[in-house]
Amino acid sequence: MDKATYLKIKAEREKAFLESKNAKEDFCFKCHRLQKYCLCPLIKPFDTKMKFVILMHPMEAKKEKQGTGRICLATLKNSHMIMGVDFTDNEEVNALINDPNNYCFTMYPGERSLNVSEHDVAPLNKLLDENKTIVLFLIDGTWPCAKKMMRESKNIQSLPRISFTATHTSIFEIKEQPADYCLSTLESIHFFIQECSRRGVENTAGAEDNLIDVFKAMIKFQMDCALDPNRSSYKRGSKLGYSKKEDRVKAKKWLTKSRSVILPDR
Repeated sequence: MDKATYLKIKAEREKAFLESKNAKEDFCFKCHRLQKYCLCPLIKPFDTKMKFVILMHPMEAKKEKQGTGRICLATLKNSHMIMGVDFTDNEEVNALINDPNNYCFTMYPGERSLNVSEHDVAPLNKLLDENKTIVLFLIDGTWPCAKKMMRESKNIQSLPRISFTATHTSIFEIKEQPADYCLSTLESIHFFIQECSRRGVENTAGAEDNLIDVFKAMIKFQMDCALDPNRSSYKRGSKLGYSKKEDRVKAKKWLTKSRSVILPDR
């Protein structure tokens, strides 16, 4: 092979390599995944009487682009997402709060929180009978971030609170939870809707279980990634790539003073 032929072949291979390296794979902007890993075929959107507004921390949006909040947004027809930290002066949030057709709650435990698992839910049915839209604000972020968002957002903090009593632990095996009773945003929404249906406030006929089906598929995908040595997320030194659940669940001191939106009423 002469030098000219060699240089031509080399240039062609370098060009092909660069084109392959820079080629953009098809991306799904609904579930925020590459099309080949898209979860959308599993998602079965359904309607709810209540409107769910997910308040997402910018850090959560940046680092957890494929988090549970986005799955909820894609599954719940009557849902919306707003990004920020302090929502006190947020126009979208305040427009929802000030709309006379809405009655807003913050899903957050507290002494005077309306617990849909245990308390009288007649006030909720009365609001629906009066054609009021029940708007539920949920904070989506890491535990410390959720605490800060709640503390700084005076408008969200001042709203009446609504909560539930969880009867199971999180199945989010790849995520560290501060305590056994802590649930992810998706699990909280799922259980809350389930409890509302049980108490006659919602009538979803079990459609909310699709959230868990998609959630399990997401967890399996992430665990498969951790077991694949060809991926950058591969975890060496552990059979499953993740620590045992009992080692991941650790109590945090700040939980004794303030709990996140997805903790049960205590």
